[in-house]
Amino acid sequence: MERTDVNGDWESEDGITWLLVTPSAAFYAQLAADPEPEPQLSPEVHAAQTISDEITVRLDPAGTIPEIKAAITEGLAAAIVSLGG
Repeated sequence: MERTDVNGDWESEDGITWLLVTPSAAFYAQLAADPEPEPQLSPEVHAAQTISDEITVRLDPAGTIPEIKAAITEGLAAAIVSLGG
């Protein structure tokens, strides 16, 4: 079986699964216009990265134990806020 549409020429052996055998210029133009989507992080990975980033920013200037504790506490609080909590 064969068919043609704006994307080009298609072939199928069973009429269910189709293979684009001759892509059209419009197909290539659309492909070039649509950038690859960024991979989506799982919510757990996003949360872990946010927590890590917030704590790292605050730990940089910390030198004493109380400053480190405060940096961790503030970092966790900021991460919770930025994650919508």
